[in-house]
Amino acid sequence: MSRKICFVAMGFGKKMDYRNSKEVDLDIIYKKVIKNLFDSLTEYELIRADEISGSEIIDVSMYSLLLKADLVIADITTMNENAIYELGIRHASKPFSTIIMMQESEKIPFDLNHCRILTYKDFGEVLDDEEAEKIKTNLHSFIKASEEQNIDSPLYTYLPNISDRELDELFDTAKTKEETISNLVGKAEALK
Repeated sequence: MSRKICFVAMGFGKKMDYRNSKEVDLDIIYKKVIKNLFDSLTEYELIRADEISGSEIIDVSMYSLLLKADLVIADITTMNENAIYELGIRHASKPFSTIIMMQESEKIPFDLNHCRILTYKDFGEVLDDEEAEKIKTNLHSFIKASEEQNIDSPLYTYLPNISDRELDELFDTAKTKEETISNLVGKAEALK
């Protein structure tokens, strides 16, 4: 295949950002930033889940794109459960070429807080042209970096580096420690 495919995993339409108590129009970031940028990146074909057509179950196409796309952009603004799940599938299936985006007021989930994330200013329902250009410039840099195919999946970052013996040691050590979060919480509850 001569063209590259970029799949965008994100919510679409207006979604409530419950952590920040405001509504966010996710279509704005898609149309004004992502889609607009890819209009000039002619080596890529861009598709988002709501643009998949056909009579088959959408899941087949979506999973195929998550597994095989040359690039996946996951915007996890509003902590959309589907986008987070799709990001996890991508991280499990491909070691590189995944970009995570989100508004800067979002709290980065613990399992992603060591990943490189493109954050942008909160825009709610209106994104001015100047800010859109800043995000596009940053996204273009992230795309260029992804083409180097450096590992960006947490799973592939850590999984290949641990042997069976090290895993056994890690498990045995964890099971013999008394100062676990669970035990400490239990002791604190007992002291109340």
